[in-house]
Amino acid sequence: MRVSDDIWTQVEAVLNSGTRLALATTGGGSELISWLLNHPGASRAIVEAQVPYSERALAAYLAFAGPHGANEQTARDMAGRAFARAASFAEPGQGCIGVGCSAALATSRLRRGADRGCIALRLECAYRLYTLHFEKGAADRLEQEEVLSRLALEAIVESCGGPVAGASLPDFAHLARRELALDDPLGLLFAGELDVVEMRSDGAIAPEVERGQRLFLSGSFNPLHEGHEQLVAAAGQLSGRQPCLELSIENVDKPPLQRSEVERRLAQMRGRFPVVMTRSPTFLQKARLFGGCHFALGYDTAVRLLQGQYYEEGERGVAVALEEFAAGGCRFWVAGRVDGDVYRTLADMDVPEKYADLFASVPFRMDISSTELRARKA
Repeated sequence: MRVSDDIWTQVEAVLNSGTRLALATTGGGSELISWLLNHPGASRAIVEAQVPYSERALAAYLAFAGPHGANEQTARDMAGRAFARAASFAEPGQGCIGVGCSAALATSRLRRGADRGCIALRLECAYRLYTLHFEKGAADRLEQEEVLSRLALEAIVESCGGPVAGASLPDFAHLARRELALDDPLGLLFAGELDVVEMRSDGAIAPEVERGQRLFLSGSFNPLHEGHEQLVAAAGQLSGRQPCLELSIENVDKPPLQRSEVERRLAQMRGRFPVVMTRSPTFLQKARLFGGCHFALGYDTAVRLLQGQYYEEGERGVAVALEEFAAGGCRFWVAGRVDGDVYRTLADMDVPEKYADLFASVPFRMDISSTELRARKA
């Protein structure tokens, strides 16, 4: 398939830029992939191009269930995943761009929302975000696809030093764009721009987080103590997964954490464990962020997991949550704890038989607690 001279020139500029590029599109943007891959010498720049079109395929690509609507957030998630993929195959010091495109273009079925397309570019230090809205009935699907793909190509060219994207859009397409600087990922988490960030073992906080095959010990870590470290290490050995801590800035039973307090708690963990930070106070919300994740927890926390008071629908909410945990491949590694004067383990819990496989016992006893340590210090 031959393309117009302007598209040919733009693709040539991208391939000659020295940048490594990975792309993921769903619902639209497929012409962009065709233009890039059908150009001679495409391997100079293109690492990969993926089209996870069905909801299940997109969930597998992003490593969490979603839902993933045709919106800026999905495009950004795809771009972040693509960027990580490009960086993993690039040479040291080589620039990378991750491109994500999520769209709901004109279709034969009835749809409530407007025809639209969202493009995200993950650059070295920022996300560049473009949202297109198409006037209803003003263009067919092929015309919308052409406009969307052209805008995505122009955005890539702009990121490689070319002219500003979107200058020649047709009248039926309306563009909004913004840029999200990534110099302060923790600030973006508090602002609601990011759902999850991770402090790596070296202390750097990253805006992209690996979503699959995670093992978390969730807690407030005020303070982090030996019991936490031993529990997550034991669960790591049993599960075969690399352990990680998870700290939510929002809590079911307590006020939200302030940034200064989060930074104080992170300081004690730096260099000891990676720490994922979320705005998800419940295990169900955490599980929705990480496909097939495992959790290490003590008996007391595991008991609360099965109590209706922590769910909007009460006891029915417990059953719905357990079903979702099971469908998502989650697992809970439960360590014994002292409850009053009695040492209790998973065997003392009233777990519905249908969901018994969700839980496994950790042969580990943790008699120390953060509450006790704070009381001693006080």
